[in-house]
Amino acid sequence: MPESAASDAARIDCRIDGYVARVTINHPRRRNAVNYAMWRMFGEVLEKAIQDNNVRVIVLTGEGEQAFSAGNDISEFGRWREDPHKLAEYNARSARVYHLFQSCDKPVIALIRGVCVGGGLELALLCDLRVAADNARFGITPAKLGLGYKLEDLQLVVNAIGADKAKLLLFTGRLFDANEAMSMGLVNQVAPLTKVQSTVDALAEEIAGNAPLTLRQLKLAIGEVQKPEGARDRSKVQALVDACHVSEDFQEGQEAFKQKRQPRFKGR
Repeated sequence: MPESAASDAARIDCRIDGYVARVTINHPRRRNAVNYAMWRMFGEVLEKAIQDNNVRVIVLTGEGEQAFSAGNDISEFGRWREDPHKLAEYNARSARVYHLFQSCDKPVIALIRGVCVGGGLELALLCDLRVAADNARFGITPAKLGLGYKLEDLQLVVNAIGADKAKLLLFTGRLFDANEAMSMGLVNQVAPLTKVQSTVDALAEEIAGNAPLTLRQLKLAIGEVQKPEGARDRSKVQALVDACHVSEDFQEGQEAFKQKRQPRFKGR
């Protein structure tokens, strides 16, 4: 049974299947928009999955086939955004979730069905890999709402798809279909709606079967490569490389290769 952090109306669920944690944004009547209470639950659930040593891969999705997430629940904007103190409190909760994604040392896969817009698309971009169903639709629409867009949020989009494509996405406020999103670099793979779950399951299991220490080292190193040369933490990357080379998993990988069998990694 899923672990629930709220009522059936709006919650964040998490189910652990072997080495895979499946986190679900569950608010379908609002297109899986995340409200104030859910941001707190999101942080609790995500932190628990990150800290679970048995979890090697995290999959993020939205409940049902109609939406991954529409981002922030705009029905709450009047309550939280008119008072600067309340707005700061609201933003702190969502910022914690963003930080957890950005600091997570485990691979995170977004399984995207239906609408993936605004803050929902930002959540998807915080994941390492994105697999979309062929019914997925993507967009960021501040230009259609008269909203300003924070520098940090712009950086997330530009880092993912480059400035030119980000301009097309943001200036038009248009919804792009799954194939257009893949050509823009918003997603890594598109699968039929009926097969997207099995596609992500297979990908998650494939990654989870690899050496956890190496996955951690690679994720951190890729993050460092994206920084300017002078800002890269080379010593931290090298320390993780060295840890891999003296690990039990390194020995297991060599033995499995010699014996032509699948390795049985333990993360140590």
